Amino acid sequence: MKFLEKLTSKKGQVSMEIGILVAAAVAVAAIAAYFYATNVKNAQAETGASAKSTTQALTNVSSDATTGIANITL
Repeated sequence: MKFLEKLTSKKGQVSMEIGILVAAAVAVAAIAAYFYATNVKNAQAETGASAKSTTQALTNVSSDATTGIANITL
């Protein structure tokens, strides 16, 4: 109940405590947004590299299959 008494005090301390709480929440949100944006950027780069290697592998397979078809004799 001391917490409730503290919230209802008339000393102006409540507004300072709420201000500190809001500032801490804003700081945490800013840090989380930074890490989110960094991870999205890294994921995009990794996805592009993965797509490029997959495309190269499929190109090699299709090239080998095309060469095999050309070597068929009747």
